[in-house]
Amino acid sequence: MRDTTFRLDHYLDIEPGYYDKVYRRGRGIQWFWHHHRLRLVESKLPADCKSLLDLGCGPGTFLGNLKRPVESALGIDLAEPQIAYARENYPRPGLEFRVADVRDAALEQRFDTVVSVEVIEHLPPDEVGGFLRDAYAVLRPGGYLILSTPNAKSFWPLLEWLVSLVGPVDYRQQHLGLFNRKSLTRAVTEAGFEPVSAETFFVAAPFVAPISRRFAAGLLELERRVLPALGSEILLVARRPR
Repeated sequence: MRDTTFRLDHYLDIEPGYYDKVYRRGRGIQWFWHHHRLRLVESKLPADCKSLLDLGCGPGTFLGNLKRPVESALGIDLAEPQIAYARENYPRPGLEFRVADVRDAALEQRFDTVVSVEVIEHLPPDEVGGFLRDAYAVLRPGGYLILSTPNAKSFWPLLEWLVSLVGPVDYRQQHLGLFNRKSLTRAVTEAGFEPVSAETFFVAAPFVAPISRRFAAGLLELERRVLPALGSEILLVARRPR
């Protein structure tokens, strides 16, 4: 059984900018994973999105690398070193990074879209509902929530164990709960959202990236079409009712 106690020290021990440096690397399995996950999340942004909040923004990689920048964007995270890295590496008009607790995002501004990439699995199960209600509260009526998180009904639990053994980050200590499409959809529905879509991605594609990035990208699109439920990650879109 997982220890479901939130351990801030495990989170803060990550090297500032670690995942951003992976993203900038431009090659390898881990790069492919981070790069294509963020591009898939961005693909779900509504065409008329003008204001965007990234809950748990880490080193600012998502907001700092948007292909279609919005008028205003705010990234919040509880790790001061990650926010300092984001401010240093992604200074640009309309983009702000702020130290704030993602579980208590009481902000005056209301946003068109809220994005949360690989955050919800770090929360104790009894705080998930509050986190989603906070996201609901900072959205304008009709606004969208876009979430990505590992898929419990996939090869992810095995991958998590293997990567934790050989890599610099022990995900077994950081991930306090895992979701599947059904349980994540239920959680956002209970928080008041209207689910729009829930898909999965990443079966084998990341693991052929060292051989050919182009082939891996093509395989990713094929997997999304023919293996819609087996991907190691979930990408969910939900809407706050008008």
